Amino acid sequence: MTEINLDDKDETEIVQLSPLDGMGTAPDPAWFEQPANELPFERYVLTTPLHLVAATESRTNQWTEWNGYTLANVYTTVEQEYDALRTRAALSDISPLVKYRISGKDAAIYLDRLLTQSVAGVAVNQVARAVLCAGDGCIVTEGLLFRLGETDFRLVVRSPHLDWMLDSAEDFEVGVEDVSGTIAAMSLCGPLAEAVLEAVGIEQANSLEKAQAVWVELGGMPVYVSRTGMMGGSEFELWADPDDAPIVWRRLLDAGRTFGLLPVGMAVRNVARLENGIALEGIDYQSGFSAPDLSTACSPFDLGQGDRVSLERSLFNGQKALTAIAKRGSRHAMKGIEVDASPGVRIEAIFVGDRKVGRVTSHAWSPRLQHHIALALIETDALGASSGFTVEVNEEGEGCKRLAVKLEKRPFLEFS
Repeated sequence: MTEINLDDKDETEIVQLSPLDGMGTAPDPAWFEQPANELPFERYVLTTPLHLVAATESRTNQWTEWNGYTLANVYTTVEQEYDALRTRAALSDISPLVKYRISGKDAAIYLDRLLTQSVAGVAVNQVARAVLCAGDGCIVTEGLLFRLGETDFRLVVRSPHLDWMLDSAEDFEVGVEDVSGTIAAMSLCGPLAEAVLEAVGIEQANSLEKAQAVWVELGGMPVYVSRTGMMGGSEFELWADPDDAPIVWRRLLDAGRTFGLLPVGMAVRNVARLENGIALEGIDYQSGFSAPDLSTACSPFDLGQGDRVSLERSLFNGQKALTAIAKRGSRHAMKGIEVDASPGVRIEAIFVGDRKVGRVTSHAWSPRLQHHIALALIETDALGASSGFTVEVNEEGEGCKRLAVKLEKRPFLEFS
């Protein structure tokens, strides 16, 4: 029998076990489909109390995330929702807002130490803007302060900072509690918002002034209605028990059909708040506790909110740093700009000549103004430049180019 030597083979024969044989380096793993990090049944979606009733209105299945919660980004089309918000009425879910209850004998004294303005002038059922700063004067978060009683407050902000607030409360007879999960919230905005509220039996709405709130009863359900919001125009926010909130939403939606009301998602809310010139923590600037560097954190003066800082009063957090900033002036300023660019462009840096002097923090196409509007954080020493500003834009199919911009006052739209 002939012995077969498996080691012998024709030198000219090419043996290729895989198309990747002979590669000088290992293949990039990105070429291959990666296994899921978690099984589908283990994935967890955090939903608001209004998620199910809101989902029934969605025709797009487009969702986004806010504070870990899933919210509708677009229900129908951006055009339809924007038209409803600016000409009729619009309803949206704002439940992911962070809500704290601050109560007790020293509640007002504690808040005076925490906020940049005193709460002494805030009456029961009134609402005040709230700005919270770190020791270096940078904003930690901001939002609204509701005075529910003489020693009972609700602080509503964009991001959670409970540990810091509890540490700040150590020397005070006060309770600080995160009640976000016990309160659902919705926004009703538009010229016919008041008429929608009256249609469901909330007649107190017509007597509410801006920054005021009132408890009402809707079908036996207690609802706190405030004349607050960030989208401009006539706007109300409704705060309800999570179990009651879906019923409140459905009643508003059903009664509002007569007035042309539509539910609106986060995409249109973002356009509307930009038209109103509102800069948001987490989007236009970072919290002083999470910003990677000072260029992404802001003081109230950087945002044009110096009127929300009362330096000549008793000690409060960040007072020394804010006093120094007020004396030397801010290094940056948040400005509104208009850009003559088509929808869908990406707007980035802002220049004077060839010098980069700032960055665009958020932008959107305004259907009302028919051009792009944006917020930009600009170096203050560039604001007096004789030459004009330009921005760097990326337009699909045309690459990167420079366009001239106009600085505009905020808000971009006038609201009665």
